[in-house]
Amino acid sequence: MQADQDLHRARRIARIEEAALNATAVPEQQLYNGWLVRWADSSAKRARSVSVLAPCALPLDERLEYVAGIYARHGLPLIFRLADACPDAALEHALAERGFKPYGHTLVMSASMGHASDLAACQEQDARQLRPADAQAFAAQVGLLKGSRAQYVAEHARRLSSVAVPKQMLLAYDGHDCVGAAMGVFDGGLMGIFDVVSDAGRRRQGIAAQLLREQLREGGRQGAVQAYLQVETGNQPARALYARYGFTNHHQYWYMSLAGGQSDQ
Repeated sequence: MQADQDLHRARRIARIEEAALNATAVPEQQLYNGWLVRWADSSAKRARSVSVLAPCALPLDERLEYVAGIYARHGLPLIFRLADACPDAALEHALAERGFKPYGHTLVMSASMGHASDLAACQEQDARQLRPADAQAFAAQVGLLKGSRAQYVAEHARRLSSVAVPKQMLLAYDGHDCVGAAMGVFDGGLMGIFDVVSDAGRRRQGIAAQLLREQLREGGRQGAVQAYLQVETGNQPARALYARYGFTNHHQYWYMSLAGGQSDQ
């Protein structure tokens, strides 16, 4: 019975992880023996790290040498992205033995779309205007809100333009000022919510909540059955907001790199 439960959980985690990778696809990537290797010049570590998709029988040191060469050619540190119920259960320990350190633990939360969209529908809209945006405009405004470098904004726009699954990018305006952003991505019954950000000087004014509600409403219209999002484990205000709309803890992911590889987080 426990084995069946563990297998079911692993499959649910794998499906959400797969959808999240689809939502963040980059041109700079290749598959290598069960690893998805990405090396985009991005502020998002998911776009420049190794995600584990399947176990592999090849010796680990041989695989490490191969992917280390890819990252060295592009001037990037070798970073692994691991999640609960990793398909290669021994990998984390093996990497730790070779000096890789874990960091950047992130919580994935999920909600039943029926419950979440019902809660969203019960909330009133406020005075801010929500406008749809294309990839260029959305990336530009997210970059301004986050204070991102120009090169990262350009990479973000390219990445959004290449997403193959349906998406909705929304910007929140207070008069002429863009004060928030959020993106919903729809993939086979799943809705992922990404890039939720609000103006640092206007936090706790309901901007993120309004964006979240509208994305959940769109998820209902798109026929999604489950929503998911990612939040840093220590971000208690965001976790409390998401919990109000039915989101609960689903699983975690984190990164591992050698000493010195964590400088650009």
